[in-house]
Amino acid sequence: MKQLQTSVLLAFAGMLLIFTGTMSLSRLTSAAEKPATKTTGSAAPAKADGALFVDFVSVLRHPRCMNCHSLGDVPRQGDDGHPHTMNVRRGPEGHGMTAEKCNTCHQDHNLAGPHMPPGAPNWGLPPPTTPMIWQGLTDAQICRSIKDPKQNKNRNIDQLVEHLTSDKLVMWGWDPGEGRLPVQMSHDEFSAKVKQWADSGAACPK
Repeated sequence: MKQLQTSVLLAFAGMLLIFTGTMSLSRLTSAAEKPATKTTGSAAPAKADGALFVDFVSVLRHPRCMNCHSLGDVPRQGDDGHPHTMNVRRGPEGHGMTAEKCNTCHQDHNLAGPHMPPGAPNWGLPPPTTPMIWQGLTDAQICRSIKDPKQNKNRNIDQLVEHLTSDKLVMWGWDPGEGRLPVQMSHDEFSAKVKQWADSGAACPK
């Protein structure tokens, strides 16, 4: 009798071991076949809320830029943005009127000497059809205006980036001639920020 009981117990134990091993193998196989789930990283989200534009808008507000993007039909001068002397006006193409054409005094380069007429290729204001006036606008309004093809001479984002970073008249802001403060942010830093903004979707502040 005892031998029979022992045999039954051994048989039961053997079956239990086989069952347990089969279940463990099944779990291992399922785990191996299950695709790995993506872990949620803690990296900060990309600046898609317009913050990248705010990073460089101070350049657009600098007098070297704002003096040509100010209210009215007159260019402005100096770090205080006073109206241009001699009653200079925008004119039908942005290059002055009658005898007071921009290129009468402004060449394609700065004239030597403190406070002598500055210069760069295509010197002038934006034309009256697209005056691109930023004075008094919020950061969001400036952003929307420079992206608007009806205001920016029908430029797409790539063309806008090229204009902001490579146009010789824009680049004059970093080399304005003796007696004038250049844009404080370096041109390399400005260009990098403009391109990062464009590559990230060119979002405007709210």
